[in-house]
Amino acid sequence: AEDDDDDLFGQRKSTDRVTAPTSVYLPPRRAWFSLYNQRVTVPVSPAEAARRRKLGLIQRALSDDVMLEIFKRMSPVAVARAACSCRPWRLLATHEDIWERAALDAWSGREPPEVTARVCRDRYHDSWRRMFLDRVRMRTEGLYVSRNTYIKAGMTDLTTENVNPVHMVCYYRYFRFFGTGEFYCKTSPHKLESVAKTFRDRRSAAVDPNMYYGWYSIADVESREESRDESRDESRLHLECAPVERLSVADGRRSCAALHMWLRLRSTHPGGSNRLDFVKLASVDEAEPVPAPTAEEWAEIDDPEMAYRRSCGINVRRYVGHARVRELSRGLNTMVFVPWEDVHDHVLNQGVDKMDFFVTG
Repeated sequence: AEDDDDDLFGQRKSTDRVTAPTSVYLPPRRAWFSLYNQRVTVPVSPAEAARRRKLGLIQRALSDDVMLEIFKRMSPVAVARAACSCRPWRLLATHEDIWERAALDAWSGREPPEVTARVCRDRYHDSWRRMFLDRVRMRTEGLYVSRNTYIKAGMTDLTTENVNPVHMVCYYRYFRFFGTGEFYCKTSPHKLESVAKTFRDRRSAAVDPNMYYGWYSIADVESREESRDESRDESRLHLECAPVERLSVADGRRSCAALHMWLRLRSTHPGGSNRLDFVKLASVDEAEPVPAPTAEEWAEIDDPEMAYRRSCGINVRRYVGHARVRELSRGLNTMVFVPWEDVHDHVLNQGVDKMDFFVTG
C-alpha cells in the first residue's frame, strides 16, 4: 500500500507551511491609530461648558449648522412650533436661509425665482422672513372652508307630532388650491371631517360628480397701462371654473356656463393668509361678458357689518335662473383656512344644535 503522505505522482507531501509575518499586511505604526473609536472632546472655556450642559441632548449632539439644514427642510409651521420650545431654536428660526427656501416654494407656482428675489429686494429690504410674514400667499397644505346657514320656513300643522315651524339650513363651501394655479371646489351639506378625505386624494376628487375644478390668478384691478405684475394687488383673486353644460330654463336649450368668483385674501396674524372674503360670485353663459367687481364692491369687503350681514343671510337678493349672467348673493361667508391635521378637531365640525351661526374674524 502506498504511503498516505505521498500524492498521486509518488512525491512526498510537505508538512511544513511558511507563514508570512503580520507586518507584511499591516501598515507601520502611526501615532493617530490610538485615537480611532475614541470620543475626543474639544477644549472649551468654563462658560461655554456650563452653557452646553444646559442644552438638550439633540442640541449637544447636533451642531447649529446641522440644525439649520434640518430647519430648511421643515415646513414654516413646523419651524414656528420648534421655535417655541427653547431660546436657541428661537434664534435659529430667524435665519434668512430658512425663510428664503420657504418663500421660493410658496410663490414658485406663480412667478419665477428671479421675480421673487426682486420683490424681496425692492419691497422688503432683502429680508426673506419679513416677506414671508407680510406678503399674502395661497396656502396649499389644507382647505379653505366657509360655513353658511339660513332659516327656512318649516311645518306649521299643529295636528302632527313633529312640529317644527322653522328649519336651520347649514351647508359648506370647500376650496383646495394647488401651487400650479389649479383649484378644486365643492358645495356640500357634509361636515369638514368627512369631506376632507375626498379633497386630499386627487383621484377621489376627480371622480366626484359634485366637484368643480378651475384656475385662479390675480384679479386685473389695476389700470391697463400698468402691465407689470408687481403693480397689482396680490390679495385680489379671480377664480374661473371649467365650463359645464347647462339646460336653459327660458328656451330649453343647452349651453355651457362657467362659474366666476372674486375673492380677497388676507391674514389675521403675520404669515397667516388664512381668510378668503367673497366679493362676487356669478355664473356666466358662453359668449357673455364677465361681470368683474367694481371698486365699490371691493371696498365693501372692508366693512365688518357687511361681513356680519352676509354670515347671517341678510340682504340676500333673489336668484334669477333664466338670465344669461346669474349673480349669487347667498352663501358668501368668509372662508377660513383649516390645515390637514386640524380637520377632525376644528370647530366647523359642530352641528346647528351646538352652533347656529359662524362669524369669522
